[in-house]
Amino acid sequence: MASSTATNFAHNAWLGLLLKNTPYTPPTSLWVALFTTIPALTGTGGVEVSTSGTNYGRVEIQANTGWSGPSGTNQEYANAADLAYLVPTANWGTITGAGLFDASTGGNLLYVATLTSPKTVQNGDGAPRILASQMRISRATC
Repeated sequence: MASSTATNFAHNAWLGLLLKNTPYTPPTSLWVALFTTIPALTGTGGVEVSTSGTNYGRVEIQANTGWSGPSGTNQEYANAADLAYLVPTANWGTITGAGLFDASTGGNLLYVATLTSPKTVQNGDGAPRILASQMRISRATC
């Protein structure tokens, strides 16, 4: 999976806190969503896998223990353990991206990433996984 990009919400929350002392309380857990259409950095326009009759739900990562890093010149963080979804009970479609939310449903999209190789998930497939160290967040470099 390619490195993730901060959304407008995340960018404004972090910089508002740093530059304007605008209150922001980071979540204690993050939830990884899967998309068949990747949303814009505004958090709009994306299509998350349907939860209706599919056995799909976002996977939780604890904010302080679920990540390794930072490491390398890009100060990269990565998921510390495999992230396992439930076995599909209906077709999920072709997964093209993933995102980090601050809630198990709804919530604010914080980071979004495009999969380097889209994956079609069908009814009866094994539980989809994002292997440890495959979801990465790093600072941008120019």
